[in-house]
Amino acid sequence: MKKLMTLMLGLSLALGSVAVAFGQDTPKKDEGTTKKKKGKKKKGEEPKKDFR
Repeated sequence: MKKLMTLMLGLSLALGSVAVAFGQDTPKKDEGTTKKKKGKKKKGEEPKKDFR
């Protein structure tokens, strides 16, 4: 009986760790969405300031 309980404990720990490993979300790596495009400044034009 003790061997059976040890075997069941080992299987539950192993299957639990596998479920956690496969259940994690992978981070998305979209290079197009992470970079922000900046507009070009014209000569003599002041940058706009946001007053809130």
